[in-house]
Amino acid sequence: MKLATGRGFGRPPAGWGWLAVAVLAAGCAPESDLPATGLPASSEPAAVVAFTDLPGWSDDNQAEALPALAGSCTKLVTLPPEHDLGGSGTAGPARHMQRICAELERTSIASARDARAFLERWFVPVSRSERPAGEGLFTGYFEPEVAGQRTPVPGAEPLYVRPPELVEVDLGSFRPALSGTRLAGRVQDGELVPMPDRASIQQGALAGRNLELVWILDPVEAFFLHIQGSGRVRLADGSVMHVGYAGFNGHPYYAIGRTLLRRGAIDLRDLSLQSIAAWLRANPKEMRALMAENASFVFFEERAATAPVGAAGVPLTPRRSIAVDREYVPLHLPVWVETRVPVPGGGDAPHARLMLAQDTGAAIRGPARGDLFFGHGALAREQAGRMRAPGRVWVLVPRSHAHEARKLD
Repeated sequence: MKLATGRGFGRPPAGWGWLAVAVLAAGCAPESDLPATGLPASSEPAAVVAFTDLPGWSDDNQAEALPALAGSCTKLVTLPPEHDLGGSGTAGPARHMQRICAELERTSIASARDARAFLERWFVPVSRSERPAGEGLFTGYFEPEVAGQRTPVPGAEPLYVRPPELVEVDLGSFRPALSGTRLAGRVQDGELVPMPDRASIQQGALAGRNLELVWILDPVEAFFLHIQGSGRVRLADGSVMHVGYAGFNGHPYYAIGRTLLRRGAIDLRDLSLQSIAAWLRANPKEMRALMAENASFVFFEERAATAPVGAAGVPLTPRRSIAVDREYVPLHLPVWVETRVPVPGGGDAPHARLMLAQDTGAAIRGPARGDLFFGHGALAREQAGRMRAPGRVWVLVPRSHAHEARKLD
């Protein structure tokens, strides 16, 4: 979940991307032998296209993305075969992906050509929008590393563990039309009532309950750690503590960059993680009030030293995992993304590659909206912080489901 404020990196259901040895014998099935009208879907149309229509398809090393697909397979194989993978019917029941996972496990792939052959045999590309430009917005996120301490120090900001009274509810369990909508709160007199918001927590609403997990030395870094939903805390002795999303307070996520834009404090062309952080540090007296405008608050837990885990329940792969709106793009499916990404020293470069839908986020809404996971480190922070570009996305749908949906078997 980019923080949809979501996920296991899962960014919290409140994340904010910045503003996923042999070639197959006998060749591949036809690139697009399905009607142009595409698959049944939601209110947004879907159109089947040929792999040759995907910009840059022959230039990517798709073999680099197959380990991420294999990671999703570890979850897919545990589902009931008729479990609907979502996306308004885009992927169909899990059995289609389970068959592909079984084939992937017994297929030796030694090159990008092998990977493309595998994908072209088992999938068909589906555009999630037929609007004239067909473009959406792509942002980025990363796994931050911040300085911290296990004991309190003046000026440090605590990360809190999940309060025992916190209750989270998936409204889809009660009303299918509300699938993916979550509420969080606490039970009082038999009713679910709101948890404290960020402002209340900043003023001590959770203090004195021994809920502090670790103290982050820089409150600005602590704030952005909430947005990312997972990260590494480097302690004074040099050791690293891995923390991950454990829940949220249920309040809606608000991107504070909107306030800075409205005030004229930052120009839209300059809006980034870096520019927002710089404003917060330059205005310490207004810092906490601005932060409090984002009422959503994330709770953390200590994690084993592994890659962050997304909403799909599998470790995220840098530059191959992407957060999506699961209403349109089912988790665990490969997607082809065409956009541009920032490069060191300024500017940007074309980005056309295979990624895996393995996370979600509260700010990630719409059929052509994505949040690219850049990984860990200074470069990942720099690129994710400046990532904001138009682009297009195609979902790779199991070919067997596409045929079944159109009764073409």
